[in-house]
Amino acid sequence: MKQHFFRKRFVPSIALAGALALAGCTDNDYDFNGIDMTVGFGGDGLTLPVSSTDTIKLADVLELDGSECVVVKENGDYVFEQKGDDVEPAHPEIAVITVSQNTMETGRIPVTIGPVSATTGEFDLPTVGGEIVTFTYSGDKPDEVVSLDHVGVDADLSLDISFPSALQIDGVSIERLTLSLPAYMELGGISSSSSNYTVEGSRIVFSNVPAAAGLHFSASVTGLAFNADGGALGSIGIDGGRIMLDGKIKAELDIKVGSSVSIDHQVSGEITANVAFSDINLTSATGTFNPSIDLDNLGSVNITGVPDFLTDGDVVVDLYNPQIRLSLQNDMDVQGFVSGTITAIKDGAQTAVVTVDDIPVKANGTTNVCICRRDEGFAGAGYDVVKVVPNLSDLIRTIPDKIEFDADVRADASTPGSFLFGHKYTIQPSYSVEAPITFDEDARIVYTDTIDDFNDDIEDIELADGAYLTLNTTIENRVPAYLGVNVEPVDVNGNVMGEDEITIKVTPETVQASEDGETSVDTPLTIEIRQVKQDALKRLDGIAFRIEGGASDDGKSPVTDKTLNSQKHFLIARDIVVKLVGKVIGDFN
Repeated sequence: MKQHFFRKRFVPSIALAGALALAGCTDNDYDFNGIDMTVGFGGDGLTLPVSSTDTIKLADVLELDGSECVVVKENGDYVFEQKGDDVEPAHPEIAVITVSQNTMETGRIPVTIGPVSATTGEFDLPTVGGEIVTFTYSGDKPDEVVSLDHVGVDADLSLDISFPSALQIDGVSIERLTLSLPAYMELGGISSSSSNYTVEGSRIVFSNVPAAAGLHFSASVTGLAFNADGGALGSIGIDGGRIMLDGKIKAELDIKVGSSVSIDHQVSGEITANVAFSDINLTSATGTFNPSIDLDNLGSVNITGVPDFLTDGDVVVDLYNPQIRLSLQNDMDVQGFVSGTITAIKDGAQTAVVTVDDIPVKANGTTNVCICRRDEGFAGAGYDVVKVVPNLSDLIRTIPDKIEFDADVRADASTPGSFLFGHKYTIQPSYSVEAPITFDEDARIVYTDTIDDFNDDIEDIELADGAYLTLNTTIENRVPAYLGVNVEPVDVNGNVMGEDEITIKVTPETVQASEDGETSVDTPLTIEIRQVKQDALKRLDGIAFRIEGGASDDGKSPVTDKTLNSQKHFLIARDIVVKLVGKVIGDFN
Protein backbone atom coordinates (compact mmCIF):
# COMPACT_ATOMS: atom_id res chain seq x y z
CA MET A 1 0.00 0.00 0.00
CA LYS A 2 1.15 3.56 -0.60
CA GLN A 3 0.60 4.44 3.02
CA HIS A 4 2.87 1.60 4.08
CA PHE A 5 5.40 2.77 1.49
CA PHE A 6 5.32 6.28 2.94
CA ARG A 7 5.86 5.13 6.48
CA LYS A 8 8.55 2.55 5.81
CA ARG A 9 10.61 4.33 3.13
CA PHE A 10 10.12 8.06 2.79
CA VAL A 11 10.12 9.32 6.36
CA PRO A 12 13.03 7.13 7.55
CA SER A 13 15.04 8.26 4.54
CA ILE A 14 14.64 11.90 5.52
CA ALA A 15 15.50 11.04 9.13
CA LEU A 16 18.58 9.20 7.99
CA ALA A 17 19.66 12.07 5.79
CA GLY A 18 19.27 14.62 8.53
CA ALA A 19 20.93 12.59 11.23
CA LEU A 20 23.90 11.64 9.11
CA ALA A 21 24.34 15.17 7.86
CA LEU A 22 24.65 16.30 11.45
CA ALA A 23 26.87 13.43 12.54
CA GLY A 24 29.05 13.35 9.45
CA CYS A 25 28.84 9.59 9.11
CA THR A 26 30.17 8.15 5.86
CA ASP A 27 28.27 4.90 6.04
CA ASN A 28 25.13 5.26 3.88
CA ASP A 29 23.89 1.98 5.33
CA TYR A 30 24.02 3.23 8.91
CA ASP A 31 21.72 1.09 11.04
CA PHE A 32 18.49 2.90 11.88
CA ASN A 33 16.62 -0.27 12.75
CA GLY A 34 16.11 1.14 16.21
CA ILE A 35 13.73 3.83 14.96
CA ASP A 36 10.15 3.22 15.98
CA MET A 37 8.06 3.26 12.77
CA THR A 38 4.79 3.84 14.60
CA VAL A 39 3.17 6.99 13.10
CA GLY A 40 1.17 9.35 15.25
CA PHE A 41 -1.32 11.84 13.79
CA GLY A 42 -1.56 15.29 15.24
CA GLY A 43 -3.51 18.32 14.34
CA ASP A 44 -0.52 20.07 12.78
CA GLY A 45 1.17 17.26 10.87
CA LEU A 46 2.53 13.76 10.66
CA THR A 47 5.16 12.89 13.32
CA LEU A 48 7.73 10.11 13.62
CA PRO A 49 8.23 9.30 17.31
CA VAL A 50 11.46 9.94 19.21
CA SER A 51 14.58 7.92 18.27
CA SER A 52 18.39 8.24 18.59
CA THR A 53 21.47 7.14 16.68
CA ASP A 54 24.19 4.90 18.05
CA THR A 55 27.49 6.47 19.15
CA ILE A 56 29.28 7.72 16.05
CA LYS A 57 33.03 7.78 16.74
CA LEU A 58 35.49 9.93 14.82
CA ALA A 59 36.88 6.70 13.38
CA ASP A 60 33.55 6.39 11.50
CA VAL A 61 33.82 9.95 10.25
CA LEU A 62 37.48 10.81 9.59
CA GLU A 63 38.27 7.73 7.55
CA LEU A 64 41.89 7.61 6.39
CA ASP A 65 41.26 5.55 3.23
CA GLY A 66 44.86 4.36 3.02
CA SER A 67 46.36 7.74 3.92
CA GLU A 68 50.15 7.76 3.97
CA CYS A 69 50.56 10.98 5.92
CA VAL A 70 47.89 10.73 8.66
CA VAL A 71 47.92 7.73 10.96
CA VAL A 72 46.06 6.63 14.05
CA LYS A 73 48.34 5.84 16.98
CA GLU A 74 47.72 2.96 19.39
CA ASN A 75 45.97 5.34 21.78
CA GLY A 76 43.60 6.45 18.99
CA ASP A 77 45.17 9.87 18.37
CA TYR A 78 45.26 11.22 14.82
CA VAL A 79 48.81 12.23 13.88
CA PHE A 80 50.23 13.75 10.70
CA GLU A 81 53.62 12.14 10.09
CA GLN A 82 56.04 11.78 7.21
CA LYS A 83 59.64 10.59 7.05
CA GLY A 84 62.29 12.47 5.12
CA ASP A 85 64.10 10.95 2.16
CA ASP A 86 67.41 9.22 2.75
CA VAL A 87 70.31 11.67 2.47
CA GLU A 88 73.88 10.86 1.50
CA PRO A 89 76.14 11.47 4.51
CA ALA A 90 78.87 14.08 4.52
CA HIS A 91 82.49 13.00 4.97
CA PRO A 92 84.52 15.93 6.32
CA GLU A 93 88.28 15.47 6.17
CA ILE A 94 91.46 17.47 6.81
CA ALA A 95 94.51 16.10 5.03
CA VAL A 96 97.72 15.22 6.82
CA ILE A 97 99.76 18.41 7.35
CA THR A 98 103.45 18.32 6.51
CA VAL A 99 105.92 20.65 8.20
CA SER A 100 109.18 20.64 6.26
CA GLN A 101 112.73 21.33 7.26
CA ASN A 102 114.05 24.77 6.40
CA THR A 103 117.46 24.71 8.09
CA MET A 104 119.51 22.13 9.94
CA GLU A 105 122.90 22.93 11.46
CA THR A 106 125.25 21.10 13.78
CA GLY A 107 127.53 22.72 16.32
CA ARG A 108 130.84 21.80 17.91
CA ILE A 109 131.57 21.63 21.61
CA PRO A 110 135.24 22.21 22.53
CA VAL A 111 136.88 20.02 25.20
CA THR A 112 140.31 20.60 26.86
CA ILE A 113 142.12 18.34 29.33
CA GLY A 114 145.57 18.79 30.90
CA PRO A 115 148.14 19.12 31.88
CA VAL A 116 147.34 16.68 34.72
CA SER A 117 149.74 15.20 37.26
CA ALA A 118 149.24 11.71 38.57
CA THR A 119 149.56 13.13 42.05
CA THR A 120 146.52 15.33 41.56
CA GLY A 121 144.10 12.54 42.26
CA GLU A 122 140.65 11.94 40.87
CA PHE A 123 138.63 15.01 39.95
CA ASP A 124 135.67 16.23 37.83
CA LEU A 125 136.06 18.67 35.01
CA PRO A 126 133.60 21.56 34.89
CA THR A 127 130.51 20.59 32.91
CA VAL A 128 131.11 20.88 29.20
CA GLY A 129 128.18 21.73 26.99
CA GLY A 130 126.60 23.64 24.15
CA GLU A 131 124.12 23.55 21.29
CA ILE A 132 124.97 20.60 19.14
CA VAL A 133 122.00 20.89 16.70
CA THR A 134 119.80 23.82 15.59
CA PHE A 135 116.87 23.54 13.17
CA THR A 136 113.85 25.37 11.78
CA TYR A 137 110.68 23.91 10.21
CA SER A 138 107.57 25.41 8.65
CA GLY A 139 104.45 24.33 6.78
CA ASP A 140 101.14 25.66 5.53
CA LYS A 141 98.27 25.61 7.97
CA PRO A 142 94.97 24.64 6.30
CA ASP A 143 92.09 27.06 6.77
CA GLU A 144 90.15 24.25 8.46
CA VAL A 145 92.64 24.33 11.33
CA VAL A 146 91.87 27.34 13.51
CA SER A 147 94.24 26.70 16.43
CA LEU A 148 96.42 23.91 17.75
CA ASP A 149 97.12 22.84 21.31
CA HIS A 150 98.77 19.52 20.71
CA VAL A 151 99.50 17.43 17.63
CA GLY A 152 100.38 13.82 17.10
CA VAL A 153 103.15 13.54 14.52
CA ASP A 154 105.06 11.05 12.46
CA ALA A 155 108.76 11.95 12.24
CA ASP A 156 112.13 10.35 12.85
CA LEU A 157 115.18 11.85 14.58
CA SER A 158 118.64 10.31 14.46
CA LEU A 159 121.75 11.71 16.13
CA ASP A 160 125.34 10.40 16.09
CA ILE A 161 127.83 12.06 18.47
CA SER A 162 131.58 11.68 18.10
CA PHE A 163 134.06 12.43 20.86
CA PRO A 164 137.58 13.78 20.41
CA SER A 165 140.79 11.95 21.40
CA ALA A 166 141.00 14.06 24.53
CA LEU A 167 138.08 12.08 25.90
CA GLN A 168 139.55 8.76 24.81
CA ILE A 169 142.57 8.89 27.18
CA ASP A 170 142.74 6.00 29.58
CA GLY A 171 141.29 7.05 32.90
CA VAL A 172 139.13 9.79 31.40
CA SER A 173 135.43 8.87 31.38
CA ILE A 174 132.14 10.44 30.37
CA GLU A 175 130.11 9.82 33.49
CA ARG A 176 126.98 11.54 32.21
CA LEU A 177 125.83 12.93 28.86
CA THR A 178 122.56 14.89 28.87
CA LEU A 179 120.73 15.67 25.64
CA SER A 180 118.10 18.39 26.09
CA LEU A 181 115.49 18.85 23.36
CA PRO A 182 112.81 21.57 23.06
CA ALA A 183 110.08 21.13 25.68
CA TYR A 184 107.37 20.99 23.00
CA MET A 185 108.86 17.83 21.50
CA GLU A 186 107.59 14.41 22.62
CA LEU A 187 109.61 11.28 21.85
CA GLY A 188 108.90 7.60 21.59
CA GLY A 189 110.61 4.51 20.24
CA ILE A 190 113.96 5.55 21.64
CA SER A 191 116.99 3.44 20.93
CA SER A 192 120.65 4.03 21.68
CA SER A 193 124.07 2.45 21.38
CA SER A 194 124.25 2.95 25.13
CA SER A 195 121.81 0.99 27.18
CA ASN A 196 122.36 3.11 30.26
CA TYR A 197 119.95 5.99 29.85
CA THR A 198 116.87 7.52 31.39
CA VAL A 199 114.25 9.78 29.89
CA GLU A 200 113.13 12.81 31.85
CA GLY A 201 110.52 14.59 29.74
CA SER A 202 112.39 16.16 26.85
CA ARG A 203 115.80 15.23 28.35
CA ILE A 204 117.70 11.98 27.84
CA VAL A 205 120.45 11.24 30.33
CA PHE A 206 123.14 8.68 29.36
CA SER A 207 125.52 7.19 31.92
CA ASN A 208 129.07 5.90 31.39
CA VAL A 209 129.23 6.65 27.70
CA PRO A 210 132.18 5.00 25.90
CA ALA A 211 133.99 7.86 24.19
CA ALA A 212 135.85 5.76 21.68
CA ALA A 213 132.66 4.23 20.24
CA GLY A 214 130.74 7.47 20.22
CA LEU A 215 126.99 7.61 20.83
CA HIS A 216 124.19 6.72 18.47
CA PHE A 217 120.72 7.93 19.43
CA SER A 218 117.44 7.64 17.50
CA ALA A 219 113.79 8.23 18.35
CA SER A 220 110.39 8.75 16.85
CA VAL A 221 108.92 12.19 17.34
CA THR A 222 105.36 11.35 18.41
CA GLY A 223 103.94 14.70 19.46
CA LEU A 224 104.35 18.45 19.52
CA ALA A 225 102.87 20.47 22.36
CA PHE A 226 101.95 23.91 21.06
CA ASN A 227 101.09 25.09 24.55
CA ALA A 228 104.48 24.09 26.00
CA ASP A 229 107.09 26.66 26.94
CA GLY A 230 110.02 25.96 24.65
CA GLY A 231 112.27 28.22 26.67
CA ALA A 232 115.77 28.79 25.38
CA LEU A 233 115.67 25.61 23.31
CA GLY A 234 112.98 26.62 20.87
CA SER A 235 109.46 27.75 20.08
CA ILE A 236 106.44 26.49 18.16
CA GLY A 237 103.32 28.25 16.98
CA ILE A 238 101.19 29.54 14.14
CA ASP A 239 102.14 32.70 12.34
CA GLY A 240 99.43 33.77 9.95
CA GLY A 241 98.78 30.79 7.73
CA ARG A 242 102.03 29.02 8.61
CA ILE A 243 103.01 26.52 11.25
CA MET A 244 106.45 27.50 12.50
CA LEU A 245 108.87 25.78 14.83
CA ASP A 246 112.52 26.17 15.70
CA GLY A 247 114.62 24.22 18.10
CA LYS A 248 117.99 23.36 19.53
CA ILE A 249 119.46 20.16 20.91
CA LYS A 250 121.88 20.83 23.69
CA ALA A 251 124.54 18.38 24.90
CA GLU A 252 126.09 18.59 28.37
CA LEU A 253 128.90 16.32 29.53
CA ASP A 254 130.06 15.52 33.05
CA ILE A 255 133.66 14.24 32.67
CA LYS A 256 135.73 12.51 35.34
CA VAL A 257 139.54 12.35 35.30
CA GLY A 258 140.92 9.35 37.16
CA SER A 259 143.78 9.44 39.70
CA SER A 260 146.10 7.52 37.41
CA VAL A 261 145.91 10.05 34.58
CA SER A 262 149.12 11.95 33.87
CA ILE A 263 149.27 14.42 30.97
CA ASP A 264 152.17 16.79 30.62
CA HIS A 265 150.46 18.99 28.05
CA GLN A 266 147.06 20.31 27.21
CA VAL A 267 144.89 18.04 25.03
CA SER A 268 142.02 19.69 23.14
CA GLY A 269 139.32 18.56 20.73
CA GLU A 270 135.68 19.01 19.71
CA ILE A 271 132.55 17.03 20.23
CA THR A 272 130.74 16.82 16.89
CA ALA A 273 127.38 15.54 15.72
CA ASN A 274 125.72 14.17 12.64
CA VAL A 275 121.90 14.56 12.62
CA ALA A 276 119.05 13.34 10.46
CA PHE A 277 115.61 14.78 11.11
CA SER A 278 112.79 13.95 8.67
CA ASP A 279 109.87 16.12 7.65
CA ILE A 280 107.20 16.22 10.33
CA ASN A 281 103.78 14.90 9.38
CA LEU A 282 100.93 16.08 11.61
CA THR A 283 98.53 13.15 11.85
CA SER A 284 96.22 14.21 14.67
CA ALA A 285 95.59 17.22 16.83
CA THR A 286 93.68 18.83 19.61
CA GLY A 287 92.65 22.42 19.12
CA THR A 288 89.84 24.16 17.29
CA PHE A 289 88.79 23.20 13.79
CA ASN A 290 86.42 24.26 11.07
CA PRO A 291 86.36 21.40 8.55
CA SER A 292 84.31 21.84 5.42
CA ILE A 293 81.07 19.86 5.75
CA ASP A 294 79.45 19.23 2.40
CA LEU A 295 75.90 18.84 3.65
CA ASP A 296 73.68 21.66 2.45
CA ASN A 297 70.50 19.64 2.03
CA LEU A 298 68.97 17.43 4.68
CA GLY A 299 66.55 16.00 2.16
CA SER A 300 62.88 16.44 1.45
CA VAL A 301 59.65 14.99 2.78
CA ASN A 302 57.12 14.08 0.09
CA ILE A 303 53.55 14.45 1.33
CA THR A 304 51.48 11.66 -0.18
CA GLY A 305 48.15 10.02 0.47
CA VAL A 306 46.48 13.05 2.07
CA PRO A 307 43.01 12.15 3.45
CA ASP A 308 39.99 13.98 2.06
CA PHE A 309 39.29 16.00 5.20
CA LEU A 310 42.62 17.85 4.71
CA THR A 311 42.32 18.58 0.98
CA ASP A 312 39.43 21.05 0.77
CA GLY A 313 40.34 24.60 -0.24
CA ASP A 314 38.97 25.95 3.06
CA VAL A 315 41.13 23.65 5.19
CA VAL A 316 43.52 25.49 7.51
CA VAL A 317 46.01 23.12 9.15
CA ASP A 318 46.87 25.41 12.07
CA LEU A 319 48.19 22.81 14.49
CA TYR A 320 48.97 23.49 18.12
CA ASN A 321 52.41 21.92 18.24
CA PRO A 322 53.77 20.29 15.08
CA GLN A 323 57.30 18.89 15.32
CA ILE A 324 60.22 18.17 13.04
CA ARG A 325 62.38 15.47 14.54
CA LEU A 326 65.97 15.76 13.39
CA SER A 327 68.74 13.26 14.08
CA LEU A 328 72.40 14.01 13.35
CA GLN A 329 75.04 11.30 13.75
CA ASN A 330 78.50 12.83 14.08
CA ASP A 331 81.61 10.73 14.67
CA MET A 332 83.97 13.73 14.79
CA ASP A 333 85.31 14.74 18.17
CA VAL A 334 84.24 18.25 17.21
CA GLN A 335 81.01 19.98 18.11
CA GLY A 336 78.99 21.76 15.48
CA PHE A 337 75.91 23.73 14.55
CA VAL A 338 73.07 23.31 12.09
CA SER A 339 71.13 26.22 10.69
CA GLY A 340 68.56 25.80 8.00
CA THR A 341 65.69 26.94 5.88
CA ILE A 342 62.64 24.68 5.76
CA THR A 343 60.42 25.29 2.75
CA ALA A 344 56.93 24.00 1.95
CA ILE A 345 56.18 23.57 -1.75
CA LYS A 346 52.82 23.03 -3.40
CA ASP A 347 52.21 22.86 -7.15
CA GLY A 348 55.81 23.95 -7.72
CA ALA A 349 55.51 27.16 -5.67
CA GLN A 350 56.66 28.02 -2.16
CA THR A 351 53.83 28.27 0.31
CA ALA A 352 55.84 28.83 3.50
CA VAL A 353 59.43 29.31 4.61
CA VAL A 354 60.70 28.76 8.17
CA THR A 355 64.24 29.42 9.37
CA VAL A 356 66.06 27.60 12.17
CA ASP A 357 69.31 28.95 13.58
CA ASP A 358 72.26 27.43 15.42
CA ILE A 359 71.11 24.01 16.55
CA PRO A 360 74.06 22.60 18.53
CA VAL A 361 75.42 19.23 17.40
CA LYS A 362 77.39 17.25 19.94
CA ALA A 363 80.71 15.57 19.25
CA ASN A 364 81.13 11.81 18.95
CA GLY A 365 77.50 10.80 19.06
CA THR A 366 73.96 11.28 17.86
CA THR A 367 72.13 14.53 18.52
CA ASN A 368 68.36 14.19 18.71
CA VAL A 369 66.60 17.46 18.01
CA CYS A 370 62.95 18.43 18.28
CA ILE A 371 62.02 21.53 16.28
CA CYS A 372 58.61 22.50 17.60
CA ARG A 373 56.11 25.33 17.81
CA ARG A 374 55.85 25.20 21.59
CA ASP A 375 58.21 23.93 24.24
CA GLU A 376 55.64 21.76 25.98
CA GLY A 377 55.76 18.14 27.08
CA PHE A 378 59.29 17.34 25.96
CA ALA A 379 60.92 16.90 29.37
CA GLY A 380 62.37 13.41 29.54
CA ALA A 381 61.45 12.69 25.93
CA GLY A 382 65.02 11.86 24.96
CA TYR A 383 65.84 15.03 23.04
CA ASP A 384 69.24 16.65 23.31
CA VAL A 385 67.93 19.91 21.87
CA VAL A 386 64.43 21.39 21.79
CA LYS A 387 64.29 24.29 19.34
CA VAL A 388 61.17 26.47 19.45
CA VAL A 389 60.05 28.00 16.14
CA PRO A 390 56.73 29.84 16.69
CA ASN A 391 55.70 29.87 13.01
CA LEU A 392 56.49 26.19 12.35
CA SER A 393 52.84 25.35 11.67
CA ASP A 394 52.96 27.60 8.59
CA LEU A 395 54.69 24.76 6.74
CA ILE A 396 51.54 22.63 6.71
CA ARG A 397 48.87 25.34 7.05
CA THR A 398 48.04 24.38 3.50
CA ILE A 399 49.10 20.76 3.04
CA PRO A 400 52.13 20.94 0.69
CA ASP A 401 53.37 18.44 -1.85
CA LYS A 402 56.75 18.33 -0.15
CA ILE A 403 58.89 19.93 2.56
CA GLU A 404 62.55 20.64 1.85
CA PHE A 405 65.24 21.23 4.48
CA ASP A 406 68.19 23.26 3.18
CA ALA A 407 70.89 23.40 5.81
CA ASP A 408 74.22 24.85 6.74
CA VAL A 409 76.16 22.37 8.86
CA ARG A 410 79.37 23.71 10.33
CA ALA A 411 81.85 22.85 13.02
CA ASP A 412 82.07 24.86 16.22
CA ALA A 413 85.41 26.60 15.69
CA SER A 414 85.31 28.13 19.17
CA THR A 415 85.25 24.91 21.19
CA PRO A 416 88.32 22.65 21.55
CA GLY A 417 88.18 19.18 20.09
CA SER A 418 90.41 16.60 18.46
CA PHE A 419 90.88 15.62 14.86
CA LEU A 420 92.57 12.83 12.92
CA PHE A 421 94.16 14.30 9.81
CA GLY A 422 93.67 12.22 6.69
CA HIS A 423 90.64 10.46 8.18
CA LYS A 424 87.18 10.61 6.61
CA TYR A 425 84.54 11.31 9.23
CA THR A 426 80.80 10.79 8.75
CA ILE A 427 77.87 13.07 9.48
CA GLN A 428 74.54 11.39 8.74
CA PRO A 429 71.26 13.34 9.05
CA SER A 430 67.69 12.12 9.05
CA TYR A 431 64.44 13.83 9.90
CA SER A 432 60.70 13.38 9.97
CA VAL A 433 57.62 15.52 10.45
CA GLU A 434 55.19 14.60 13.21
CA ALA A 435 52.19 16.71 14.04
CA PRO A 436 49.35 15.53 16.27
CA ILE A 437 46.02 16.70 14.81
CA THR A 438 45.63 19.16 17.65
CA PHE A 439 43.93 22.43 16.76
CA ASP A 440 45.26 25.91 17.31
CA GLU A 441 43.04 28.96 16.98
CA ASP A 442 42.84 29.15 13.16
CA ALA A 443 42.55 25.43 12.50
CA ARG A 444 39.78 24.15 10.26
CA ILE A 445 39.22 20.77 8.63
CA VAL A 446 36.41 19.97 6.21
CA TYR A 447 34.42 16.79 5.80
CA THR A 448 32.01 16.37 2.91
CA ASP A 449 29.76 13.54 1.84
CA THR A 450 26.47 12.82 0.10
CA ILE A 451 23.57 10.60 1.12
CA ASP A 452 21.65 9.69 -2.02
CA ASP A 453 19.65 7.02 -3.78
CA PHE A 454 16.39 7.68 -2.00
CA ASN A 455 14.55 9.12 -5.04
CA ASP A 456 12.90 5.77 -5.64
CA ASP A 457 11.27 6.17 -2.25
CA ILE A 458 9.86 9.65 -2.79
CA GLU A 459 9.30 10.09 -6.51
CA ASP A 460 5.58 9.40 -6.09
CA ILE A 461 5.29 11.84 -3.21
CA GLU A 462 4.13 15.41 -3.74
CA LEU A 463 3.85 18.05 -1.06
CA ALA A 464 0.98 20.46 -1.17
CA ASP A 465 1.71 24.16 -1.14
CA GLY A 466 3.14 25.26 2.16
CA ALA A 467 4.01 21.76 3.32
CA TYR A 468 7.51 21.06 4.62
CA LEU A 469 9.58 18.61 6.66
CA THR A 470 11.43 19.27 9.89
CA LEU A 471 13.96 17.19 11.79
CA ASN A 472 14.60 18.12 15.40
CA THR A 473 17.37 16.51 17.40
CA THR A 474 19.91 17.15 20.12
CA ILE A 475 23.51 16.59 19.08
CA GLU A 476 25.76 15.29 21.85
CA ASN A 477 29.29 16.32 20.89
CA ARG A 478 32.44 15.11 22.58
CA VAL A 479 34.71 16.31 19.78
CA PRO A 480 36.98 19.22 20.85
CA ALA A 481 35.92 21.28 17.85
CA TYR A 482 33.06 23.48 16.75
CA LEU A 483 31.17 21.79 13.92
CA GLY A 484 29.68 24.04 11.27
CA VAL A 485 26.89 22.28 9.36
CA ASN A 486 25.85 23.08 5.79
CA VAL A 487 23.33 20.93 3.89
CA GLU A 488 22.28 21.10 0.21
CA PRO A 489 19.75 19.05 -1.80
CA VAL A 490 21.04 16.91 -4.70
CA ASP A 491 18.92 15.87 -7.69
CA VAL A 492 18.84 12.55 -9.53
CA ASN A 493 21.70 13.72 -11.77
CA GLY A 494 23.95 14.44 -8.80
CA ASN A 495 23.62 18.21 -9.15
CA VAL A 496 22.96 20.58 -6.27
CA MET A 497 19.44 21.92 -6.49
CA GLY A 498 19.01 25.67 -6.25
CA GLU A 499 17.09 27.52 -3.56
CA ASP A 500 14.39 28.26 -6.15
CA GLU A 501 13.56 24.54 -6.01
CA ILE A 502 14.26 23.21 -2.53
CA THR A 503 15.66 24.94 0.54
CA ILE A 504 17.28 23.25 3.52
CA LYS A 505 17.83 25.33 6.61
CA VAL A 506 19.94 24.24 9.60
CA THR A 507 19.37 26.03 12.91
CA PRO A 508 21.76 26.77 14.55
CA GLU A 509 24.48 26.38 11.94
CA THR A 510 27.16 25.34 14.47
CA VAL A 511 27.30 22.41 16.88
CA GLN A 512 29.06 23.51 20.06
CA ALA A 513 32.49 22.08 20.92
CA SER A 514 33.55 19.95 23.86
CA GLU A 515 36.06 22.21 25.57
CA ASP A 516 38.16 19.40 27.02
CA GLY A 517 37.42 16.47 24.74
CA GLU A 518 36.27 14.58 27.82
CA THR A 519 32.88 16.15 28.56
CA SER A 520 30.00 16.12 26.09
CA VAL A 521 28.14 19.28 25.09
CA ASP A 522 24.53 19.22 23.81
CA THR A 523 23.30 21.39 20.96
CA PRO A 524 19.55 21.34 20.06
CA LEU A 525 19.33 21.45 16.26
CA THR A 526 16.62 21.70 13.61
CA ILE A 527 16.74 20.89 9.90
CA GLU A 528 13.91 22.25 7.78
CA ILE A 529 13.33 21.05 4.19
CA ARG A 530 10.93 23.07 2.00
CA GLN A 531 9.82 22.55 -1.56
CA VAL A 532 9.81 25.89 -3.36
CA LYS A 533 9.09 24.75 -6.89
CA GLN A 534 6.23 22.40 -7.68
CA ASP A 535 7.33 18.74 -8.03
CA ALA A 536 10.89 19.56 -6.99
CA LEU A 537 10.68 16.89 -4.33
CA LYS A 538 10.12 14.31 -7.05
CA ARG A 539 13.64 15.02 -8.36
CA LEU A 540 15.33 15.00 -4.94
CA ASP A 541 17.77 12.07 -4.68
CA GLY A 542 19.97 12.96 -1.76
CA ILE A 543 21.54 15.46 0.56
CA ALA A 544 25.10 16.78 0.26
CA PHE A 545 26.49 17.92 3.54
CA ARG A 546 29.63 19.76 4.56
CA ILE A 547 30.97 19.71 8.11
CA GLU A 548 33.65 22.25 9.01
CA GLY A 549 35.45 21.38 12.23
CA GLY A 550 37.28 24.32 13.73
CA ALA A 551 38.90 25.51 16.94
CA SER A 552 37.01 28.80 17.00
CA ASP A 553 33.48 30.13 16.72
CA ASP A 554 32.42 33.77 16.76
CA GLY A 555 32.39 35.19 20.27
CA LYS A 556 33.51 32.00 21.97
CA SER A 557 36.83 30.93 23.43
CA PRO A 558 38.84 28.76 21.03
CA VAL A 559 39.31 25.10 21.87
CA THR A 560 43.01 24.28 21.48
CA ASP A 561 45.63 21.75 22.58
CA LYS A 562 43.26 18.75 22.35
CA THR A 563 44.37 16.01 19.96
CA LEU A 564 41.57 14.48 17.91
CA ASN A 565 41.07 10.87 18.94
CA SER A 566 39.40 8.26 16.75
CA GLN A 567 37.82 6.39 19.67
CA LYS A 568 37.07 8.68 22.60
CA HIS A 569 35.70 11.57 20.54
CA PHE A 570 32.21 10.96 19.19
CA LEU A 571 28.78 12.33 18.27
CA ILE A 572 25.29 11.12 19.02
CA ALA A 573 22.04 12.47 17.54
CA ARG A 574 19.52 12.08 20.37
CA ASP A 575 15.74 12.42 20.47
CA ILE A 576 15.32 12.62 16.68
CA VAL A 577 11.82 13.75 15.72
CA VAL A 578 10.85 13.94 12.02
CA LYS A 579 7.68 15.88 11.33
CA LEU A 580 5.71 16.49 8.13
CA VAL A 581 3.83 19.77 8.34
CA GLY A 582 1.06 20.24 5.75
CA LYS A 583 -0.51 17.91 3.23
CA VAL A 584 0.97 15.08 1.21
CA ILE A 585 -0.66 14.55 -2.17
CA GLY A 586 -0.57 10.95 -3.35
CA ASP A 587 -2.42 7.71 -3.67
CA PHE A 588 -1.86 5.81 -0.41
CA ASN A 589 -4.55 3.18 -0.96
